[in-house]
Amino acid sequence: MYDCKPVDLRSVKGRYKRGDRVAGHILGRYFQFGEYVKKDEEKAASIFVDLATQGHWGSKGRCHEYGFGPFLKNTEKSIECYAQGVKEGDEISLSSLGLSVQHGKGGETDVKIAVDLFSQAAEKGHADALCNLGVCFRDGEGVDEDEKKAVVLFSQAADKGHLGAICNLAACYQHGLGVDQDEKKAAALFCKVADKGHAEATCNLGVCYGTGSGVKKDIKKAVALFSQAAEKGYAEAVCNLGVCYDTGSGVDKDEEKAAALFSQAADE
Repeated sequence: MYDCKPVDLRSVKGRYKRGDRVAGHILGRYFQFGEYVKKDEEKAASIFVDLATQGHWGSKGRCHEYGFGPFLKNTEKSIECYAQGVKEGDEISLSSLGLSVQHGKGGETDVKIAVDLFSQAAEKGHADALCNLGVCFRDGEGVDEDEKKAVVLFSQAADKGHLGAICNLAACYQHGLGVDQDEKKAAALFCKVADKGHAEATCNLGVCYGTGSGVKKDIKKAVALFSQAAEKGYAEAVCNLGVCYDTGSGVDKDEEKAAALFSQAADE
């Protein structure tokens, strides 16, 4: 269970070619963040723009959110698009508007509305929403904290190949949240997701190697993993790499490089 399914990528590509807008949006995210495929923001943008011009509100909102193609980067416009998609029951729009409301983009934060939007999208089987809803239950945001419910939701999204959900599930095993603590299982799950290009999992696996949590301690391996995640712009990994250079852990001590990395992490 929870294996990152290689057939998932083939399936998503095939469904996008056959006109499945949700599959196309998922494929665009894969290219945008380098999950399952080599990171290619131009390719991601072209997919989102293609979907937006076909009338998909969720993708049009994303284009405005990130400024893809001819769509100006504009938070209000992106939210307007997501809201329009919500009226049509689009699961991408439901989940995306939920995130916007959760983080107060374009207005006040309202975690209860976010939970409602995530729940509607989750009922449609949308993996992002299942994962986001799981985070809400794990952290007690907009709902009563329920770590076991969070694990169930992460597991449902993980079964769909959602890398973020598998990473969150690994963290649950690492810290014993809603499940019996199992550091070896946590490290194994982080490894599976890191191999597919997920920056957070790569960083977390680096921490495992740096501390010997679930794996044999290997500081040089930790540095290599922090470097990989840092190349993807993951701030925590950049900071961890800075600590390595600052203390000379796994690399030659270089306080100047450490300071530059700390500054970079602050800007991410």
